[in-house]
Amino acid sequence: MHPIMKLINKICDIGLDTFFQPLTELIRGHMTVLAHAFRPPITLEYPEVKPDLSLRFRGKLALLRKEDGSEACTGCKMCAKVCPCMDLIQIETKKEETPEGKTKIVVDKYTIDLGRCIQCGNCTDICKPKCLVFTTDFEYADYSKEALVYTKDMLLLSTEESNEWRKKHNMEIS
Repeated sequence: MHPIMKLINKICDIGLDTFFQPLTELIRGHMTVLAHAFRPPITLEYPEVKPDLSLRFRGKLALLRKEDGSEACTGCKMCAKVCPCMDLIQIETKKEETPEGKTKIVVDKYTIDLGRCIQCGNCTDICKPKCLVFTTDFEYADYSKEALVYTKDMLLLSTEESNEWRKKHNMEIS
């Protein structure tokens, strides 16, 4: 018997559907590739084109200012107490006398180790004056761990930035 006839008999014995199934799957795969080949690309050229982030994005932590430019943080230390990463947020306060003769607690030192922060959001949720917030800034990678320890001066936003953040998030300006 001729080899071609043997092949035809074997195909008939196996069944045509079993023979053509791999071929149809191959054609379906190529059709999928062709359909995607003519779509516009969705890849962003990252450093040049920044992604549109949600307002709920948890980026770098920041401290807001009041409308008059003073610091909004009252030094209650609730953010440090609720943080699951022990000693991540360190706050030192001191008492100062106001011109009216009252004593006021002033934040002397405020540091956050962003290298250890798990961005759980507990600190921003519990903050009563809503001065500790997440920004949409996500580019704060560095080569040393020490550079990721942010001080109060590094965390504080300007008055304009604070007011803009509050406006964007529909928060009352205090």
